Amino acid sequence: MPEATQRFFDHRPESVKAARDFTTRTLRAWGLENTGDIRLVVSELATNALTHGSDSEHGFLVRLEPDDGGVRLEVHDSRDLHQPLTGPACPDPEAETGRGLVIVDALAARWGIDPRQPFGKIVWSHFPTAPSATTVRAAEEVRTC
Repeated sequence: MPEATQRFFDHRPESVKAARDFTTRTLRAWGLENTGDIRLVVSELATNALTHGSDSEHGFLVRLEPDDGGVRLEVHDSRDLHQPLTGPACPDPEAETGRGLVIVDALAARWGIDPRQPFGKIVWSHFPTAPSATTVRAAEEVRTC
């Protein structure tokens, strides 16, 4: 069983690609294939961490861990959740943003938000080790949002 791994990323746009590359390398080292769903979700969560979850002095942390027959992906940021989140909101069809958590909800088997000590939050998601029909279901759900 592979060990959990994590990496800190600076608060800059290039960190989203770096987080995606880190995730790809880690999952390949673990011998996992079909990881496109996980790569897309880490991109969405890293973007959210930069845009909404951290200020210019704080970056974000990505953690990957083998978990319950799958992979747990966590993105840690430095801002507390100020309101309860019950699920992703459907954006206006004309909006250019606001679909990140809709995508996460569609691709991950499950996901959630936990408080982080001493401050901040952890947005986590879980994927079976062999993602398959998830992508087909996700495409349908995003279209019907």
